[in-house]
Amino acid sequence: MLSRTRTAPHARAPRPSARLVPSVVVSMVLLSGGSFVIFPLIPALQSTLGVSTAEIGYLAAAGFGAALIAELLVAPAADRGHARLMAVAGVLLIAASLALSAAAGAGWQLIAARGLGGFGFGIFVIAASALLVRSDPARSGELLGRLGAAELAGIAVGPLASGAAVAIASPSVILAVAAACVLAALVPVLLGFREHRATPSLGDDPHPRTGGITADVAGIAAGVVGFDRAPEPAAQPAAEPTAAPPATSTPRSSFDLLRRPSIIGIVLLYAAVMVPTGAYDGIWPRYMADIGAGPLLTAASYVLFAIPYVLLAAWAGRLADRRGGVAAYWRGLLLLLLIVGIYGIIGNPWVATGLGFVESTGQALAVIGAGAAMAHAVDPARAGSAQGLLRGIGLAAATIAAMVSGHAYEAGGPLLLFGGTGVAVAVIAAVGMLLVRRR
Repeated sequence: MLSRTRTAPHARAPRPSARLVPSVVVSMVLLSGGSFVIFPLIPALQSTLGVSTAEIGYLAAAGFGAALIAELLVAPAADRGHARLMAVAGVLLIAASLALSAAAGAGWQLIAARGLGGFGFGIFVIAASALLVRSDPARSGELLGRLGAAELAGIAVGPLASGAAVAIASPSVILAVAAACVLAALVPVLLGFREHRATPSLGDDPHPRTGGITADVAGIAAGVVGFDRAPEPAAQPAAEPTAAPPATSTPRSSFDLLRRPSIIGIVLLYAAVMVPTGAYDGIWPRYMADIGAGPLLTAASYVLFAIPYVLLAAWAGRLADRRGGVAAYWRGLLLLLLIVGIYGIIGNPWVATGLGFVESTGQALAVIGAGAAMAHAVDPARAGSAQGLLRGIGLAAATIAAMVSGHAYEAGGPLLLFGGTGVAVAVIAAVGMLLVRRR
């Protein structure tokens, strides 16, 4: 139950600076694009370096696992004034991982480099998330949607570029060029990543009360679980914003947030939709090749997957801000489950590519809905910790899925991989929904 009230200009929730959102978008496109250039190169790397199909799963798992460590252990630093430094470090680590991948001579070296890049990506995305949520808590869903759209845009551009370039250049050259492109992200990071906030002090009330926004406990609970927001009978005076809390007031771990069952539920909802990401991001090029796709069509499938997400992400965030994060989430979940089940029984690469286009809509609603639900449920001063916890545990689910995906594909082919993925998503999401509804 959210209502805007008239307040003095100094008491309003701050809007994002003119530089922050464009800087986040540009840098995220470069970093996510660089991180994903390797996937269309996997068939070529398998022949040149002798990488097995099982090692492809380990390659994806290394990135997810390292990002998991970053987002669970390092994320609270974004709430202690270090968000900009984290973003710079993330850019440098991803560039280094691509350079090391270009020089790799064995599969284990690729896996190690992927882990380094995953850690860099983890700390970067949490820094960006924290800055965006604190810049305008009332629009946190929309702003996180823009971040997600930029991430998917990079996922589209990077594989498309490498898939087209592999016909004229070696994988090593492509990875080296990608490293140089990632370094260019330092420019927008240094120019635009700044704290612009008026954050309430941390206290016992876990719900945000920011200047210009009045949110009572019942209203936030309704928003988290996705109930429609009813009109508020009488506006309360807006609380005066206070200075950002000192570094010592921010817990060094985000796990204390899990004392609330509703937070556990939101985390499980996010983890459920990360299972497909881990299960077949790395295997997708192998799957597409097995059903007759060439490198260019495989790269194009990433692009077509990203387009609906990029176009709908901001809308999905606004829906989550208006109706509640879970209201957006469950709509996307139903569509996602339908498409994942179909992948296992088709044998045409063009049909698979078209299904990815549809699946992306479900992913946008579900992923952004879960992120918005967490942003609405936690004090903005702890945005970095909360988003890190959400993404970290989601990446744990993706890491486990990635580690078994190669073995599942070798043992039972597409039917076992995609069918098992759909069952896992449904079970985890059902448990998460029960916990959130209890709140």
